[in-house]
Amino acid sequence: MIFDVENDFWINVEDGFEGNSYWIPTPDDEIDEDEFIGIIELDVSLKPFERICALAHEVGHYFLHVDKKFWMNSSSVIKESLAWYLGYEYFKAMGYKIDQEEYRKEASKCVDAYVRSLSAKKR
Repeated sequence: MIFDVENDFWINVEDGFEGNSYWIPTPDDEIDEDEFIGIIELDVSLKPFERICALAHEVGHYFLHVDKKFWMNSSSVIKESLAWYLGYEYFKAMGYKIDQEEYRKEASKCVDAYVRSLSAKKR
């Protein structure tokens, strides 16, 4: 899966040690023919299925980044939810089998945690 992401999108997928997984786009003014479009860091402490889910989710963020003009003014919760969906659909189209119900549970758990973190920041 990582090989496909790195080759299809010119994204570097790395181990992350900060307790979180995330997508970091390369600034547009720094991209040249030898530069990765961005980096996906996957938390090394995740279980294998959680790493697959995190990879799919971060690939979804890549798709949102590519089409950022359309999604620019959308709420962050909508973007988070869409990233889960888009990443799943990408891997499904590539022929990978990810248990849809388990993926949905993981996505729901993570989106709920994200919403709680936003609420905590407002306090």
